[in-house]
Amino acid sequence: KKFDGAPNAEGEFFGHLKDASQREVSYTKDGKNFCAIVYNYYLEVAKENTSNKYVVKGKTQKGKDYVGRSYRSKGVFRFLEPKDGDDFVSNTDGNKGYFAFCRSIGVECPTKVIQIDGQDVEVNQLPSLSEEDINGKPAIGVVKEGKPYVNKDGDKRTPYEVIFVKTWEDGETIIPEEDDVPF
Repeated sequence: KKFDGAPNAEGEFFGHLKDASQREVSYTKDGKNFCAIVYNYYLEVAKENTSNKYVVKGKTQKGKDYVGRSYRSKGVFRFLEPKDGDDFVSNTDGNKGYFAFCRSIGVECPTKVIQIDGQDVEVNQLPSLSEEDINGKPAIGVVKEGKPYVNKDGDKRTPYEVIFVKTWEDGETIIPEEDDVPF
């Protein structure tokens, strides 16, 4: 189908997160098993994006041309800690992106002191997010070209996706509209 509007651009977009979902994944890498919750969401470009400009193939595009467009996230991994009997290993370093995501959307990650090898170490506690914690949150989405793929019609496509989000200081949370609000 013909595409109307501005071509996809890489850059930073003011927007709101929506259609959040989460699923548990398990995989093996370098002979180790890992287990994680993967959070996916879309960033819908907000009207405040009109102040931005993008250069696509040498041509400048106005930020307003992208208002209302949605970009899918690459996914945010929260690695789970194994409990007795689990056949996967810890990957605490893998949670840096999740920690940054939580902070970017204004979710507190309190610290606690734990003992590691007899030393007191201060660590951040990672909250378990629900879809409600993510949907409607303001963010600056960093959009880049993703991995090309071939669609069901045999056409090569290159998606543009949100690689990560930054804090949108002045952004306001959108509360989803309830259908059953009495007037």
